[in-house]
Amino acid sequence: MKKAFVILLILTLLFGGCQTKREVNESNTYHKLLPNFQYFQMMDKNNGWAIAEDMGENKAFITIDGGSTWITQSVSYIGDIRSWFFMDSNHAWILYSNEILYPNGMLYRTENRGKNWYDDKVPFDMGKLFFLNSNGTYQGWFLKEDGNASGNVPVDVYRLINNKWALIHKGELPNNTLASSNPLPYEGDKKSFIFLPDAKTGFVAIERQDPGKSSLYMTSDGGYTWYKKNIPLLSKLSDKHISVYSLKFVDGEIIWPISGFDHVKNNFSILFLVSKDNGNSWEEKASLIYSSSPREIYVLDKENWYVLFENQLLKTNNGGHTWKKINVPQGTFQIQFIDNKTGWALALTSKWTNIFFTKDGGYKWEKKF
Repeated sequence: MKKAFVILLILTLLFGGCQTKREVNESNTYHKLLPNFQYFQMMDKNNGWAIAEDMGENKAFITIDGGSTWITQSVSYIGDIRSWFFMDSNHAWILYSNEILYPNGMLYRTENRGKNWYDDKVPFDMGKLFFLNSNGTYQGWFLKEDGNASGNVPVDVYRLINNKWALIHKGELPNNTLASSNPLPYEGDKKSFIFLPDAKTGFVAIERQDPGKSSLYMTSDGGYTWYKKNIPLLSKLSDKHISVYSLKFVDGEIIWPISGFDHVKNNFSILFLVSKDNGNSWEEKASLIYSSSPREIYVLDKENWYVLFENQLLKTNNGGHTWKKINVPQGTFQIQFIDNKTGWALALTSKWTNIFFTKDGGYKWEKKF
């Protein structure tokens, strides 16, 4: 009996070791079975980053073959990924949070595509990261969020100064006298947070549930003081719930997509606002009417924009003068293009996520992962 147990134990160890070795060596097969992708960002045709749930944990992944295979870029910290910022193929920042191990967050930074990570205990654990490369020096900001109550999110602004994160702006809280002058408001969901290359001009796009109340806040001193930007074009949607999307700075222009729901006509007005003077004035560059709400709006450059709906994509290659309707894989919830032909779609199936690829502008899609 004892001898049989020993033989069984040896066989178990042998086969267990073979299984582990297969998973490591055949990483493509292994990763096709497990990760559930939440977000991806391609830097060029081959290189990209992703955040995915793998065996119950959030992890960062990279690809070097256009998304066919993904490699885990793990860190030693155990916790939830709360925020990330991917600058290029080599540089990335990932914010982890674990309230049991550390009351705030742990920010990891890599300069070599995840081969090495540098950790930093930070005074925040939820919000939005933003970084700039200014002549080889990295400028960083963090919009700290304190939960979400009925669409209202109190926020503070931190800035990376001499490799330390410093609180530079205290946002508004109900009945709180500690806020900065002209504080970022408590009300509304802060959807987009960016800075321009001058490291002084920045924006926070805020979405409110009340009709016509969504807004844009601006800073001209690197995030220390903020003020609400008066944009007359928003008055066109004053009687509508305004959804706001990510601001994009490209070729000297800021492009800001927004949409408004018309309860009477039961449709959506989608507007593309543009500023050519660093946000001081805005004009309408293009608009369209559609029957359903956009899931995502992706701005590639001045001419190429993509509006994702449920199982359908509207695209323009001429700055909104004309639009083409094309089909996307079922369940697509994120879209990205690196030129007017090459793009990827992240789609949710019944159990997992899949990544699809197009090389003809979205007319044909092939499953990459």
